[in-house]
Amino acid sequence: MLWWGKKGKKEGPKILITGGLGFIFSHVTEYYVQKGWDVVVVDNLSEGSNPQIIDGSFKHIHAHMAHLEVVEKIVREKPDYIVHAAAITDVDYSIREPRRTFEKNMLGSTHAFEAARRLPDLRKIVYVSTDEVYGECDHPMREDEMLAPRSPYACSKAAGSLMRVAYENTYPVLAGRTVEIRPCNIFGPRQDRAKILARIKESLQTGQVVPLHNEGKGYREFLYVKNIPSALDIVLEKGDGVYNVGAGDGYTVVDLIKRVEEMTRKKIATSPEHRSGMDMKYQTDSTRIRELGWKPTYSFDDGLREYLLG
Repeated sequence: MLWWGKKGKKEGPKILITGGLGFIFSHVTEYYVQKGWDVVVVDNLSEGSNPQIIDGSFKHIHAHMAHLEVVEKIVREKPDYIVHAAAITDVDYSIREPRRTFEKNMLGSTHAFEAARRLPDLRKIVYVSTDEVYGECDHPMREDEMLAPRSPYACSKAAGSLMRVAYENTYPVLAGRTVEIRPCNIFGPRQDRAKILARIKESLQTGQVVPLHNEGKGYREFLYVKNIPSALDIVLEKGDGVYNVGAGDGYTVVDLIKRVEEMTRKKIATSPEHRSGMDMKYQTDSTRIRELGWKPTYSFDDGLREYLLG
């Protein structure tokens, strides 16, 4: 266990974030640190996680969510809120290593919920899933539609979705205290270099060729990472059940590249490449979280401009 920044008593609630030093949830960690909350992060520092990117003070527990001893470490912290985001998220890796992906992700979720059911004063646990649990789709998917994951990664996250329901229904201490979010494709600072917009950014800087999988016809919704903290905040405050998180900004990769070229007035070099196991379209209906009062702070274009040119 290690304190980063100035150690001292915090006035706000205590929030424990698993995977809180990775790409997306390092922004969430930073958000709650700046709000003055007492922030605890459980992160094993894999996949480029780095506590030094956070501006402010927080407690870091260096532990793996798939290891049983993490349950006791979480319980000892007595958080008011838990956000469980730690997971293997690389789809291609999950296809190469399905057993390891299932083991790490499903055990991690089990341990998060095991800790939660031992915390009688816990206000809420948020399970972070993905729009990929719906599988390939031909319309914007609602939260109550059937899950049909098509990769080991998506399947491991869908298992966590069912686990959340099972724990809430089985243990009275968790009744009304579990929530799930299913974000679309998130982009922005600290993103892994293998992701499409990170590759496009690198191409703008170095001229490196961007691989165009399946003729660039794959369709995804995109949301700037700095919109995630406000979505999580409103879900923690008054959410229940499941929420898709997106802004309806969907593009094929070909159209995305054209958009970037128009914005930067630079040409991006591409080359055709096949990617096995690729779903061609994900699309969600985020009406439910908007009805809570959430709306993105950053538009797609504003986020893209800040990410690529800022």
